[in-house]
Amino acid sequence: MKLDNYRLNWEVILKKEIDFLSKKYPDIDIRGSYASIINLLNDNKIRSRIILNKNEFIGYAYVMDSADKSDRLYADIGFISSKKINDERLKELFDWLISISNESKKKLMLNQIFNGNELSTKYLEKHGFRTIVRKRMVMDLNTYSYRKNTEDYDISGIEGLNMDLYSDAEYEAFKYTSDKYLFSDKREDRIKTVKNLFNGEYGEIISEVSFIMKNKGRISGGVVCSRLGFDRAFIVSIFVKRAYRKKGMGKYLLFTALNRLKALSFHYVFLWVNAENFARDFYSHYGFIYDDYPDEVIYYLPYKK
Repeated sequence: MKLDNYRLNWEVILKKEIDFLSKKYPDIDIRGSYASIINLLNDNKIRSRIILNKNEFIGYAYVMDSADKSDRLYADIGFISSKKINDERLKELFDWLISISNESKKKLMLNQIFNGNELSTKYLEKHGFRTIVRKRMVMDLNTYSYRKNTEDYDISGIEGLNMDLYSDAEYEAFKYTSDKYLFSDKREDRIKTVKNLFNGEYGEIISEVSFIMKNKGRISGGVVCSRLGFDRAFIVSIFVKRAYRKKGMGKYLLFTALNRLKALSFHYVFLWVNAENFARDFYSHYGFIYDDYPDEVIYYLPYKK
């Protein structure tokens, strides 16, 4: 039996999933991020579906609009046990989600299925979902040696930065890479995302370390860093537009940021990289290593016009 937007206590339904994710990602406020979702689910303000078998609760799914990317939907699926997964139940939930995606003409983004198994993974692959794996890398700045930059580039700080132009430059740098999925297809969404970034969505921006590079007055690259703690920093974004690559600009951006972080007494710096992105070898070559933090796995189904 399937039921849509059936009134339930979603705090109870999602408790095991939240507990699991809280242990998996201990430095993220998982409970806090789920709090508003649970309230909306309990008030039937988010579309949801549950599966029952002879009054036994089997599984659930819900789907909601993105807060800042109007071209996509975010969905979550879970089962009370991996043993309760079968093709029929997967079809019930996925047919429902895909129909909403097609109706709204939006991409469908999905986290890993809670209590998923090999059967659910194969189902995703069979039905056209693509997989994105992002890995976290870290550098111990205590072992980092200051690197001298001999190149002379036109750089400036982020004070008074034109968010629209920055957003355009960043998108142009990534739109032909495996990281394109991070960006909305709509320019107004991308600008909103950049404004959220600089307003602290990923931590307090470290202005002394964040800067842009220009060529003939136009943004050609940039790096933005935020503070994760008193001695930890996060490279939120680092990019060079495609037309300016292989000229040493990437090394300049990275070394300048690392030099400044070390001068500010930061001990560690982190970044995330797509497992398919060639940049992973670039960071590894210059001293970043994969840490033991769990990979971020995202499935997405592109909307077919």
